[in-house]
Amino acid sequence: MFNFSGSEIVFLLILGLVVLGPEKLPIVLRKAGRLYGEFKRVTSDAQSDFRQAFAEPIKDFQDAANEYKSVFTSAADEVGSSLKETVDTDGPIFIPYEVTDEGSAALSEDEPATSEVEEPVESPVHGSGEESSPVEEDH
Repeated sequence: MFNFSGSEIVFLLILGLVVLGPEKLPIVLRKAGRLYGEFKRVTSDAQSDFRQAFAEPIKDFQDAANEYKSVFTSAADEVGSSLKETVDTDGPIFIPYEVTDEGSAALSEDEPATSEVEEPVESPVHGSGEESSPVEEDH
């Protein structure tokens, strides 16, 4: 608790000898030692009482946390196993497309295209011929 080095202890003993004198110094040191021992005993008792008082709630909390952990772990395992069952690792992941001579993409021969464009796209509407500007100029 007190971090005194050897030289600090010697300095305090010499200071106590000068202030208290040789007759009272041993009596004061004995009392200080007893008080320090009593202080250590009281703090250690309080610490053990504190640990005993909170041991049950902490254990309950840890049990609940472990229960939630097991629930989430089992749910994650179930999701992982169902995902593995859903994904076919032996089959293709995508449907391959082939590019025809006309430049359009079509499905492979296994699955032909089912829809075609019905009407051609109309040409865009042109304006009055004047160039338009988003900002009007002041005249």
